Parts: sequence; C-alpha cells; structure tokens
Amino acid sequence: MRLELLLVGDELLTGQLDPYPARIMKAIKQKGAHVSRLAVVEDDVAQITAELELARSRGTALLLVTGGLGPTIDDVTRHALATYLKRPLVVDAEAENWMKEAISRRHGQDMPVPPASLLMAQVPEGTRALFNMTGVACGIEAVVGNMTVICVPGFPKELWAMFEAYFLPLVVNEGIFEKELWVMMGESHLEPLFQQVVKEYGVRIASLPKEDWRDRGNQVIMRGEREAVERAAKRFLELVERRKNESADL
Repeated sequence: MRLELLLVGDELLTGQLDPYPARIMKAIKQKGAHVSRLAVVEDDVAQITAELELARSRGTALLLVTGGLGPTIDDVTRHALATYLKRPLVVDAEAENWMKEAISRRHGQDMPVPPASLLMAQVPEGTRALFNMTGVACGIEAVVGNMTVICVPGFPKELWAMFEAYFLPLVVNEGIFEKELWVMMGESHLEPLFQQVVKEYGVRIASLPKEDWRDRGNQVIMRGEREAVERAAKRFLELVERRKNESADL
C-alpha cells in the first residue's frame, strides 16, 4: 500500500513554521507502514489538483490532505478536490447539522449558522463528509479509482483527532520495520558497505551524517521486513568492524 501526505497552506512555506508531521509519520511507522512521499504546497487550486493527479498516477492507495478546509478566501482544498473530480460542491446535510451543533456548543445556546460558514459543510458531490469531533469544518473522504483521499483541517488539534479516526484505520500493516544504528565511521567509507548490504538483503538505508560524527558516530536507519533488517544490521556492523581493522585512519 503506497501512502502519501499532502500538506496545504501558504503559512507552511513561510519558514516560520515547521511543517514536518513527525507525530503522524511516527504513528504510521508504528502501524507497520511508511510514507512514500510528503509534499507541501500553497493554497492554490492548480497546485493541489496537480498533486492529486500525480499521486493517483504513482499508484497511491491512501492520500492524506491537510489544511485549506476553513471558510476564508485562502481555504481552497475542497474547491481543488471538486475541480479534480469534476463535480460541484454541495452542502452536506449531516455536516450542516454537525456545524450547527458545534456552533451552539461554543456559544452555549442555539445559534444560526452564518451563510459564509456553510462553506465548511460543503463537499464535492458523491463524496463523504467526515465528522470533525474537535472543530467545525467537516473533513472529506473521496475515492478516485484505487486511491482513497482523506482531507482534514490543518489546525493541529483537529488534524490529529481526524487522522486517528479516519486515516490511520485504513493503513495496512505491511510488516515494515526500522532499525537505528550509530557507527563511528565517515559516510564516504560507509557507502560501499551500504551498497553491499542492500544488494544482499534488499533493505532500504537512510544515512543521516553528523558533523561531529567522530565524537558520537553517524546515524544509519535500515528499513524493510524485520528479519531482513535484523540480518542486514548484523552484517553491516560486522563489515564496519572489519573496515576499521583494515585501516587505522578511519
């Protein structure tokens, strides 16, 4: 199952926020899966629709889209999804009721829904509105061929609650396992060892070199099926020790 994340929002590209969804990535890893691609785009219909098409063309099975579901001029994610699906936006009756209840709870009494706020209850025709348990704007679930798209608000509290409720249960445990290693060797000397281990065991390797590696080592992460990763890690450490013994300069 190929998973991708699409983060929408001009604010994420200002350099004032860290857009990396570390908590989400960790939860997906703990489920035994991994994210194949992470993209951050502006609040722009053309950019979002292009990413939707690219995700589908890459065979993505599950796409999480965050942000752009509010009532203001820069919230265009639902418009982009409707454009991509070639369907009109319609007010979902259930989502409208959720909105009325949320607004009334906030004010402690029954309140009318401002006309502008009804945008947050709109979904592309034929898609499913997702209940927002901590906010007002509904999420959206759309199926495009073999790809399921889950759109949720970008506000962290709402994003996390809806991610846990709607996206994470769809993530299939594929037995993906990661192992972290630290080795006292320069990255250029590690590269041929990476090549050998990948060839022998078919694992994926991420090298995270450190400037002070001579003091604390370089970080290496191996990913794959657990047994293969464990065997590859053992072999890799053996190769590192052999290389060290062959050269006193390392």
